[in-house]
Amino acid sequence: MANLDSALGTRARDGDGAATREARSTRDEASDDATRGRADPLAAYDADRDWLGAGPRWDVPHGGARFAATMLAVDASFYAAGCLAPMVEHAARASREGRDAPESAEALAEDLRRAFDDPSAFADILLDAEIIQIALGAGILALSVKKFAPLPLGWFNDAFSSSDAAVNATGRDASKWKRDAAAKAQNERASASASEAGRAILGTFLGVALVTWVLYAAGLRGGDGNGSSSVDVIEKAFAAGPHGIANLVVTTVILAPIFEETVFRGYMLPSLTKFMDTTPAIGVSALIFALIHQHGVGDTVQLVAVGLATGIVYARTRNLAASIAVHAAFNASVIALFALWVS
Repeated sequence: MANLDSALGTRARDGDGAATREARSTRDEASDDATRGRADPLAAYDADRDWLGAGPRWDVPHGGARFAATMLAVDASFYAAGCLAPMVEHAARASREGRDAPESAEALAEDLRRAFDDPSAFADILLDAEIIQIALGAGILALSVKKFAPLPLGWFNDAFSSSDAAVNATGRDASKWKRDAAAKAQNERASASASEAGRAILGTFLGVALVTWVLYAAGLRGGDGNGSSSVDVIEKAFAAGPHGIANLVVTTVILAPIFEETVFRGYMLPSLTKFMDTTPAIGVSALIFALIHQHGVGDTVQLVAVGLATGIVYARTRNLAASIAVHAAFNASVIALFALWVS
């Protein structure tokens, strides 16, 4: 957020009011064409009513149709990865073992079923699916935002953003005091990302503990035996021994948090603020995040809690590393608790 004040026009030249007004005028003229039709997110922001401290909306250059198409494509990539990973693992194992290709579709289906039943093969499929998913999803996101590069300030931790006024509608119509206040508040929260993440992690654990207790009391928690719940996945990976546990940790504690936070918090949450304030966008993004995983009721409710925590910490800090840390901490704790339970 170091360039936020620059994008919002909060820096004056040597205290010269005339120079500041001239710079503001030049900035406005430069941004007229690129940002025409885009509302200034800061102009409508009321900090006094922002009880969550989620901050103003993002400056979203793309429309709803592109956003929906992108998210549908990313969702489809999850299915594609789930289909391709078993085939990749089957081909790799057949090559290592010197086996011929199956002679029929029925034979291939039987081979794939055995692979899913084999804990070691399943652990490899789990990792392969995540890698394929990341490759496909990253490509989809890149194609989606390429037209708008460089993006307005605040997207993907500013890695692909610009403070150039020509691409930023934020702060264009807001008064100086509002620009100053917003920049100061966001910079303070960004500098406290570690403590913000720590509080979010604690809140996640408490929230998940509460909903898990309710779910267990209602009989809605636990593995269903068909591999669709997190309990089943972890159990099968542990059955493969150190190799399976290593694949599980790499997949769920490292790769998945980075990729999923980039998609759901880095892209989806900001995009939703084109249509609603930041606070309700956090709730909507958490619900979509949970439903896309397509787990049972127990996992889905827990994932809503995780999505809320990661969404809040990302909106407050505008730091993707903070939400990644919360996501990774939760996944790691689930694995650690399972390890303690089976021991």
